[in-house]
Amino acid sequence: MLHDENTIVITTTIPNNEISEKRRNNLVNNFSKFNMSILLNNGIVNKNFQNNEIMFEIIKNALNIFKKTIFNYAIICDDDFNPIDNFVEEINKTIDILPDNWRCLHLCPGYLWGRQFRDYSKIGMLNPEYNMDGIPYHESGRFYVNCDKNTYSKKKFWLGGPISFVINKKCVDSFLNDYINNYNNTNKNINNDVNLTQILNENDFICREPLLGFENEQGGTTF
Repeated sequence: MLHDENTIVITTTIPNNEISEKRRNNLVNNFSKFNMSILLNNGIVNKNFQNNEIMFEIIKNALNIFKKTIFNYAIICDDDFNPIDNFVEEINKTIDILPDNWRCLHLCPGYLWGRQFRDYSKIGMLNPEYNMDGIPYHESGRFYVNCDKNTYSKKKFWLGGPISFVINKKCVDSFLNDYINNYNNTNKNINNDVNLTQILNENDFICREPLLGFENEQGGTTF
């Protein structure tokens, strides 16, 4: 079970940036309801890096930071992630029925909550952008199982919009190694949402219904 003593939220913020400040305040206000610790990691400013390189380093840094903490679980998320109101209650209902060896649970990919529609009356509900017929999910209806990286990549079920997942510390090394190796094997020409999709394995799962958040850009982009 996730709670305030065993779980940390790790995200990235950019100092002296108006949009980033709005996102940061929104995220802090939301997670303060659950008394969860939040670690705000400063963004990377390097004019020699492409955007995909910066995004790669942000997630890699977040995972390495998590490894050094005392927490058993980390919610790694973009700063525009907005958890649903009953986030802790619902995430624990889902995690409670995951296999004991679960590695990662993706919380609300854009293609499932309907990022392109942005129908906020359906927040938390399955409102997919693609036809999901034949994509296997748990009998509870709460999460997708057997998330085959080749099938998901072919269908462009990218795990972003926003990036948000909870990672089990028991498996963080496995996840980090897959994340780095896949990025390097693509000649460093890959976005994070694609990379996360291409490293899916049998111990990774994706929320179906309820979806545990949505993207709240607070009026713009930080790039």
